[in-house]
Amino acid sequence: MKPTEQELRYWISWYSGNYEDEGCTKPPFKFWVSGYRERNNAEDTYRDDCTLCAEITAISESEAWKMVSKHFPDYEERFIHSKSGDWVRSDRFK
Repeated sequence: MKPTEQELRYWISWYSGNYEDEGCTKPPFKFWVSGYRERNNAEDTYRDDCTLCAEITAISESEAWKMVSKHFPDYEERFIHSKSGDWVRSDRFK
């Protein structure tokens, strides 16, 4: 999706279990699972967290994180980078 004049593009990454029973829902943006990690919670040894990433269009970094938190309530921030209009994701994320 092409950003409007007020919006910016962000390459954003976070951790989440991505489990429906933990409140995660299908977002209106495409996202990728780029890896996994063991959960820090000692009580939950049978589930891993996903390393997720997405290209999100928003008016600010905080608004981009709000979009993530709406669909991944268990999210843990990893990074966010503002991207130029001519930026193209690597072939890994096509």
